[in-house]
Amino acid sequence: MKSTTPATAPVTRHPILSVRRAGVPLVAFETSDPAQTMVQTTKALNGNAASVALMRWDICKGLVGVNTKGQNAVTSILSNKEVNEGAGQEATVEPGFCLNLLRKYAEYETAQLARNPRAPKVIDSAIIFFLNGHLYTKNETVLQALWNLRDALKPTAATLIMLCPEMRLPAELAHDVVVVTEPLPTIAEVGTIVDNLVRDAKVDASGVDRAKVVDVLLGISAFAAEQVLALSTYPDAAGGTAVIHMDELWDRKRKMVEQTPGLSVFRGSESFDDIGGLDNIKLFLTKILKSGNNPVRCIGFIDEIEKMFSSASTGGDLSGVAQDQLKVFLTEMQDNEIPGLILIGPPGTGKSAIAKGAGAVAGAEVLTIDTGAMTGSLVGESQAKIRHAMATFKAVSQKKGLFIATCNKIGALPPELRRRFTLGTFYVDLPTDAERKAIWPIWLKKYSEKPGSHVELTDERPPDEGWTGAEIKACCDVAFRADISLAEAADFIVPVSLSAADQIKQLRTMASDKFISASKKGVYHYDASAVENAPLPPERATRRFRDNEGDK
Repeated sequence: MKSTTPATAPVTRHPILSVRRAGVPLVAFETSDPAQTMVQTTKALNGNAASVALMRWDICKGLVGVNTKGQNAVTSILSNKEVNEGAGQEATVEPGFCLNLLRKYAEYETAQLARNPRAPKVIDSAIIFFLNGHLYTKNETVLQALWNLRDALKPTAATLIMLCPEMRLPAELAHDVVVVTEPLPTIAEVGTIVDNLVRDAKVDASGVDRAKVVDVLLGISAFAAEQVLALSTYPDAAGGTAVIHMDELWDRKRKMVEQTPGLSVFRGSESFDDIGGLDNIKLFLTKILKSGNNPVRCIGFIDEIEKMFSSASTGGDLSGVAQDQLKVFLTEMQDNEIPGLILIGPPGTGKSAIAKGAGAVAGAEVLTIDTGAMTGSLVGESQAKIRHAMATFKAVSQKKGLFIATCNKIGALPPELRRRFTLGTFYVDLPTDAERKAIWPIWLKKYSEKPGSHVELTDERPPDEGWTGAEIKACCDVAFRADISLAEAADFIVPVSLSAADQIKQLRTMASDKFISASKKGVYHYDASAVENAPLPPERATRRFRDNEGDK
């Protein structure tokens, strides 16, 4: 099995060990895979799991024992007439009742041991997994029962672990429950999943690029990784050897990642070869991504970043959501030393294409980040979503990420955010005549290959002063859809250099001698007297071609 994945990885101390050492009675584990969390928590008990009463609660089954000692503990709690007045196990499905029952028994056991140190220790050092605890903390009975349980469990060294995808504690519990975010599987853990499947499914290991398979599966839970890998592994023919189908694996993994609000996986195949001009930024990013000194595993693409974070510093958001999202984003970049660069310029000039093409250069996934999609109806919900999204990005990138942001109004960005983008700010201007000349063949080729197209690579280029790459594409698209010539299609294109001439002049003036040029080596300089890329006169913008008097 081919592999470039390290054979060993740093050993991470499981949070349950710190929790137990400190005697914390109430804990919330944020996890995308509660079943796996229970397994890993049990394994982390250093071989002593059998000697610890393990119990679990959910809204359907109520309180049940996970191991023999846990089953005995549940039986003892329910049968003790001093704490339970004949209610059966089915009554424990009600969360408030179950928590109160645990509290009563913990207080009963503590009192018994105070009188007789040799009294039975049923709940002593127990672990109770409380599934989907985030759904019940808004209920006043459950909230109070949890608060009451804190001091009752403390003398017994027992721990209640709430398992939830995300947890925003109410103010009443904020200082009583320790919240732990459990990371998604590491490279080593995902590698074990791959190795197990290759062995169990009898996959021909010589044909498996283990490193690539592991890369695809990073960023989703262990259970999800097992499932998408199993679904994507089957024989090509009846009776044949099982094969891992990478295309299906990628597609299933993308769908899993996109279950995270605000994240989507870029599905295009664009590379820098599909971008005409912008030679300086393409050369810079190619060197960064190909040097091998610090390989990038994932690119986070943020389009129009000023719309996401500007209200965090202007006071436009009174809920505190934007400020919290900005704080989480800044912390992610700083703590994990994730670099970034900003592309500023008029719309349609290739900023997004550069960000997406960088993924092909790096051989890395491109995750589009949209904080607007992370905003929920409740403040706590929004705060949890940004943290979940950043945790997913961290898992996919394994702390080897790169953020690329586009921006149209950089003055709206908070200064502390701009400072985090340590690879610089590049100004992407309207393409020069030479750049437009390079852009046309790219789009002519794409549209000439469409079924039924009459667009040809040799078609004459219409007058295109002030056009962006997006407008060149639009001209080819109109010619293809309407079955007309490029010259005719050009009559329906109003370039941004004309429709937003004042804004472009402001952008150029603002960027001049301040930002790096995306096209040429060095700092961008705006020469207002230059005629290149000047807006077209209105009469040329409305009709470029007047083939006969009837057009006038």
